[in-house]
Amino acid sequence: MKADVVNGALLVLALAAATWAATLPGSPGIPIAGRRSAVADAPEAGATEVVDARGIAVPVGSYERIVSLSTISDHVLLRMVEPDRLVSITGFTARDHPEAWRFGARPSIDASGDVEAVIALRPDLVIVSKFADESYMERLRERDIQVFDLGEMRGVRTTRANVRALGALLDLRERAEKVEGAYARQLQALDDAVPDEDMAPGIYLSIYGDSLFGATANTSYADTLFYGGVRDIAAERGFVDWPQYSAEQLIRLDPPLIVTLRGMADVLRSHSVLSGLRACGPGGRIVEIDRAYNADAGLGIVEAAQAVQDLVHGEGRDR
Repeated sequence: MKADVVNGALLVLALAAATWAATLPGSPGIPIAGRRSAVADAPEAGATEVVDARGIAVPVGSYERIVSLSTISDHVLLRMVEPDRLVSITGFTARDHPEAWRFGARPSIDASGDVEAVIALRPDLVIVSKFADESYMERLRERDIQVFDLGEMRGVRTTRANVRALGALLDLRERAEKVEGAYARQLQALDDAVPDEDMAPGIYLSIYGDSLFGATANTSYADTLFYGGVRDIAAERGFVDWPQYSAEQLIRLDPPLIVTLRGMADVLRSHSVLSGLRACGPGGRIVEIDRAYNADAGLGIVEAAQAVQDLVHGEGRDR
């Protein structure tokens, strides 16, 4: 195998971890027009600055008080910097992520917090995602606080770019190489575990009320399916990003396998239209995975994909 917004508020709930920063004060959840969607590759060794996803050059430095407002950087920084340098993380990671215990009792910034909560932590660097409002970041810069935007969180590709960029920004390239290398080895092991010919055709699908949402090519969910040993037939039919499916589109896809969030299998099976899909019938399958890992668009893809692989290809097949 070759390794490498949203339509409605209900889908935002399903993607809560990946889009956590969108709920910061004043944030419209819209990226800055005309700027790159993701951070570029790290500059050559010896560079004195790193350009973020908004095209802003941030000085390379040994930042001692780092606030993470991105669920991606929460976990990357935990593996890269000394513990006392990471002074705050996202509220989602602190309360809802399965590995919250790794972060100890350090403070977190809730989605309902404001810029003053960040300033009170006396950071010299704040890491954000594309959803952070420009005026919010400007207030931090006015206090001589450096702000670095990692950009979009799209899965393995952007996560690896984020690791390299943070390593360059913090002048910790060797540590970044180790973090990225471990990530790559874990993904390769998942890739090797399922031969191409054994990939199970299927899709990712969630349902909220009468709305049917997918997640496919160009998202972290596509990586979760791929490394989980699932051949994404929605991507093969040309769907991208987070499509809102019509019932007719799903009938045409007629997947034999659906990957969804925990608690949704019975809802899908009881749907008046979806109950006729192969996945909902006697010979089909619906597998449910944990919401927190599935919504982790960064290092947590390994755990999410392992869960899918265990359920689809392992002895612990459910339902």
